[in-house]
Order: sequence, then structure tokens, then C-alpha cells
Amino acid sequence: MNIPDVISSQRVFDGTFLGLRIDALCEASGATYERAVVEYGVAVVLVPVDADGRLLMVRQYRHPTGHWLLELPAGGVDDRDLSPEAAALRELREETGHRGTLARIGGLYLAPGYSDEYQHMYVARDLVEDPLDADEDEELVLERVTLDDALAFVDSGQICDAKSIAALLMYLRHIGRA
Repeated sequence: MNIPDVISSQRVFDGTFLGLRIDALCEASGATYERAVVEYGVAVVLVPVDADGRLLMVRQYRHPTGHWLLELPAGGVDDRDLSPEAAALRELREETGHRGTLARIGGLYLAPGYSDEYQHMYVARDLVEDPLDADEDEELVLERVTLDDALAFVDSGQICDAKSIAALLMYLRHIGRA
């Protein structure tokens, strides 16, 4: 299979958290077409597990949906971070008020049809309270739920974001339940 050549790329938006570019592509056959690419880069998703085996999840308002969603903690890898692991430890402290030890359990492209965002998935254990100020534009409510409750919330639609569902599946595989 051939990878098309990028014959031009035009950046049409450069925001704080993401960008948008339009790429013109050319197939080996000579056929050309355009693709819009949302540029986000690298992110992390955490499955924090406390000493009682409960998951630390966050409920936050997600404006594009118009709803408060129950999610696993997550965030982007940015200039403050030297690695995805450093970003994961920072996000853990910002969003849950805890630090801990990490084990990578997988990764995925969030929406490869239109975005370059790649998410590293981690389980966080040995949690100790150690809060870091949350981002000023985030209002988060910490909720502790059992794994079985989290899975039931997926079934009922109470957990409906792709990253949390995928990370839960990777966590199930990690602990031998999938």
C-alpha cells in the first residue's frame, strides 16, 4: 500500500490547544484530494486506582457536548513536560490531587480520520495526596467508583467518552479480566 504524497499543507488555525491544517494529497495514480487535520499532538489518560481498588474519576463540563461528563483524568503533553510520563504525573496531581506510580497499559489514536492526537494510557497506583493547582479553565469534581460501577456506567451511557472507555478496556486487559 502506498502512502500519498503531501503536495501542500496550509495552516488555517493556530490556537492555544490545537491547530487546523488542510493537506493536499496525491495518490500514486495521480488522483488528488484534500484532508483537514486537527493538530493536537500527544496526550495522556490515567486509570488511577486507590488502595481500596476504586478508580478516581473526574466529572467536568464539556462544552461541545453541553453536558457534565464522568471521565478518567487526561490531558495534553506540553512544553512543561519532558515525556508522556511526566505529563501523566502532572495531570494526576492537577485533576485528582494525588501522585503515584505509573505503568503504561497502551495507547491509541483518538480520531485518526481527522486528528493526529495520540493518547498514552497509564494505570496509576500507590496514590498519595499531593495536590497541584488545576488549570484555571477546569472545574473538576473528583469521584471514586468501583471498576464494576465504572463498567456499568459505560453500559448505561453515564461514561460516554472514547478515551475513558478505551482506557477501561486496556485496564481490564492489564489486570487479567479481559
